[in-house]
Amino acid sequence: MNNTEYYDTLGVSKDASQDEIKKAYRKLSKKYHPDINHEDGAEEKYKAVQDAYETLGDEQKRQMYDQYGKAGADAGFGGGGQGFGGFGGFGGGGQGAQFSGDLNDLFEQMFGGGFSSDPNRPRQGRDLQYRMNLSFEEAIFGKETTINYNRQGENGEQERKELKVTIPAGVEDGQQMRLSGQGEAGTNGGAYGDLYVVFYVAASKDGFERDGATVYSRVAVDYATAVLGGEISVNTVHGDVQLKIPAGTQTETNFRLRGKGAPVMRGNGNGDQIVTVYIDVPKKLSKDQKKALTAYQEAMGGHTEKRGLFN
Repeated sequence: MNNTEYYDTLGVSKDASQDEIKKAYRKLSKKYHPDINHEDGAEEKYKAVQDAYETLGDEQKRQMYDQYGKAGADAGFGGGGQGFGGFGGFGGGGQGAQFSGDLNDLFEQMFGGGFSSDPNRPRQGRDLQYRMNLSFEEAIFGKETTINYNRQGENGEQERKELKVTIPAGVEDGQQMRLSGQGEAGTNGGAYGDLYVVFYVAASKDGFERDGATVYSRVAVDYATAVLGGEISVNTVHGDVQLKIPAGTQTETNFRLRGKGAPVMRGNGNGDQIVTVYIDVPKKLSKDQKKALTAYQEAMGGHTEKRGLFN
């Protein structure tokens, strides 16, 4: 029984922590995301990463996978861990949980029967999964939208379902939201299954990166401002803000903009934005600019005739 494939896909060991699994997933998800990577096979690798994290990112599914392989993970115990509000845990993409019912059903799915059960007892309907694409900004601020999907109705027929969905602010790539009772109809009077909406967040067009509620960005600072100090305009997901640059700022210095990140999930307020500045060294200078910098170098004790700044 191969129960290491998902670990191999994420490049982690079987004893990896949930934090290590999450970091590996985020790295690979960004690397192979179809909106970023257009190489042949990238989309297949992206789906494989989503499937692996959907299982290993959920403690219950991971335990079943470690013990029984994919058969155990696909059984799913109804899907998801403990979430907040309408969220049924935060697994990744791939197929949603398909198992609903008692342990007899689970072992029947995994091992082909062997346990007696009442065929007329009520059975809950199957869970369904809906994949939703979000822009970077939509994931941060949330939105209301309407989705359409097919499901099996009470009489066994396929029905078209239209559903209004409120996406909470602050969701992340690979997270899923559970909508109770929106899956397929049960049998023998059983309850409807659930619908899992899995989010796929596109890369930021403005160069932002994100880790939870913290947003990261890089911004160029001209040489004079880095040396003398000043203010620069910095783009955030909440709009432009002014950032004070102390005199003598070095390249790769980090500044924290408090409250300018994404909303804190299951919490209050926003996270922060970490701005990394780098010195923008000009490749070409005007005559006056070169003269001014040469004078600066001379004042610092340099020898322009041998090693001028731009000679």
